Amino acid sequence: MTTLLGEKLIALQKLGVSEEVGKRLQTHIEDSDQVRLRDISPSRMADEWNLPRREVLEAFLYGTRLGIFDLTWNIRCPSCKGHPAQTKELTLLKPEAYCHFCQLDVQASFDEAVEVSFTVNDNIRKIEPVSFNEYVSSWELTDARATFNVEAKSAQKKGFDLVGGAYYLTDTTFNVGIPLLIDHSPAQSGQELQVSFDGENLTIVNAGSFHSGPLTLKVTNHSEAPVDLTLAYRKEYPWTSAAQIASTQSFRDLFSTELISTDETFSIRNLVIVFTDIKGSTALYERLGDSDAYFLVKEHFKILTQRVRKHNGAVVKTIGDAVMATFMVSADAIEALFDMQQAFDEFNAREQTRDDIIIKVGAHRGPCIAVTSNDRLDYFGRTVNIAARVQGLSSGQDIVFTKSFYDEPPVQEIVDSNAWQARHFQAALRGIEDRLDIVHLRPRASR
Repeated sequence: MTTLLGEKLIALQKLGVSEEVGKRLQTHIEDSDQVRLRDISPSRMADEWNLPRREVLEAFLYGTRLGIFDLTWNIRCPSCKGHPAQTKELTLLKPEAYCHFCQLDVQASFDEAVEVSFTVNDNIRKIEPVSFNEYVSSWELTDARATFNVEAKSAQKKGFDLVGGAYYLTDTTFNVGIPLLIDHSPAQSGQELQVSFDGENLTIVNAGSFHSGPLTLKVTNHSEAPVDLTLAYRKEYPWTSAAQIASTQSFRDLFSTELISTDETFSIRNLVIVFTDIKGSTALYERLGDSDAYFLVKEHFKILTQRVRKHNGAVVKTIGDAVMATFMVSADAIEALFDMQQAFDEFNAREQTRDDIIIKVGAHRGPCIAVTSNDRLDYFGRTVNIAARVQGLSSGQDIVFTKSFYDEPPVQEIVDSNAWQARHFQAALRGIEDRLDIVHLRPRASR
């Protein structure tokens, strides 16, 4: 007898999810303990299963549309990495939260502090409540470095040699605790962290910066009872940011109604913005007529979307014959730009149309803001404006981008491997105050 999960998994494979990924999902849902059915990171699962991250992420996205999972938007505390705020609807998410454990205000950037996770839908398998201690233990979120007892009305010192990262000092039930952030830079001298316990709360007495290396922990217990304490290292696991999922074409296709509230904006610290346009599209319509020209333009959109998706990006919108796309990884973006130009070379040679489709492309990387505009998740800001203006410097069958983008080592390596000729110059861009350093790439041989 086919179960509801079995039916959903069959539908998942019809949507293109591989049989191997489907079997992994089935085993995880049917055999995992209750804790591991919630707040699932697709990237973490992909690494555990030794499968490509994008493939697994897309399976979770398709699975969400089929009702296998629920998608959750989480504000991520930069100190303890916990989730002080969660919602199932992006429109309800606020760009700020308060972590009560760390006593910290969190300003949530889309790429550094908004995490997307998945929980098995109750109709697939009933989710039972679990304790925080069970959650931490099952997902192996911490690594206990030492557990020790401090007698009532006494003080104890304990020495550690710590690497950089996030730590907890808690009682053994995680009911009382404080976060401790150790900087990765080495300590220049001896360090002592002083902590007091009053029976209800742990408090850092000498707040300040602490660095990797030897550290003495002094705990003073002012209460009438002994306390067992644990110093635990907060493990980092691969996670999916909101900016990353918004730059995934499958998300754009499947969740077009997931939008930021029109009253809110989210900052993004670093994103690659790409613009493309057809060279001489107006003249193309004049020469070929509306019907034939429109056919070519539609084929052009298909090719661009395929190449953007192939290299882990997403098409944000089309503006006439122009396309705006985003990428989280610079290497993916530059690979996509080369692939686009090659794809149109191949298309023109294969179709042998009266007029070739020639595209102009430009790219820039930097900060921007994520907003809802015209019922879509969109991006605005200086980085977006620069990318659009840089594309305007393209003459077709070439690639243009800012030198700051080119200066990233992975980008230079890919450019060098393609053996295109690079020309460096400065340009004044309309609406941009400063002249910018630009890199213009053309193939060495005529194409």
